[in-house]
Amino acid sequence: MHAIGRSIVMRLGACLTAIGLACPALAQDGSAIGNLLSIQLYAVGGGFVPFGTNNNVTGVDQTSSFLGLDNNFQIGNQQGGSSSTTALLGARVQVPFLWRMANEQHLSFSVFFETGIQSGFAGQSFMQVFQNSSAFAGDYGTSTVSEFYQVPLLLGFTLPVGERSSAVPSLLFDVYGGLTLDSWQQTLQGAEANAPGQQGFYGQNRRFTVDPTVGIGLRVPVGDLSRDLPFFFGVNAELQFRPGSVVTAPSQNFPVTYYGTVDPHANLAVMARFGIAFGH
Repeated sequence: MHAIGRSIVMRLGACLTAIGLACPALAQDGSAIGNLLSIQLYAVGGGFVPFGTNNNVTGVDQTSSFLGLDNNFQIGNQQGGSSSTTALLGARVQVPFLWRMANEQHLSFSVFFETGIQSGFAGQSFMQVFQNSSAFAGDYGTSTVSEFYQVPLLLGFTLPVGERSSAVPSLLFDVYGGLTLDSWQQTLQGAEANAPGQQGFYGQNRRFTVDPTVGIGLRVPVGDLSRDLPFFFGVNAELQFRPGSVVTAPSQNFPVTYYGTVDPHANLAVMARFGIAFGH
């Protein structure tokens, strides 16, 4: 019996040893999956590119009516302008809240919510130079758009692409959509050549719009995904659909009112991101 007992103890010890050797690998895979699906905090930076921005400056001149020459308004209109890319920096947090596993070590897909804040630092993304929208005033000036900050509210899903190891995908492909709370400013300003030395005209419209947004992105796990603070690097592109806007600037010297109009258009935000996963 003593020999039988000793044999049982040896077999049990061997079994426990085998389980002990297997557990680190299982724990590592489980930790990798857990970190893959944990909260992720990112620093983002890139460029903000307006698409197809169309601006109009209109001068509504009542001088002839004011002088009693006729009852008609003189209306001059100019189109044009050029867009420019502005810098965009900020931070985002991504929270996976629903996922499906193909098996214990393979992620099928996950659903996430993402938000944060990003700033254009009042960079100028559009400018139109105009002149003589009013023949009586001889006006000249600029109509501009400046970018302040944005708060994205996005819902999307992630598909793993390829396998770097049993539990770590090579790439994470994100598709998402939602809204961007967008703070920007339209400014119309200038002077009048037929009133030299006199006060010019100025109008400003600070906007806070809700822009429908769609986007795609790629993220790459960097290094060991099973460590406490695993890193991710990625790029993403978002198309934001901004509504139009009008700003009014009355002349201080003539019975003329100037209107600057920005038509609805799309803006493209292209950003790189670098972040960590935590909280699992």
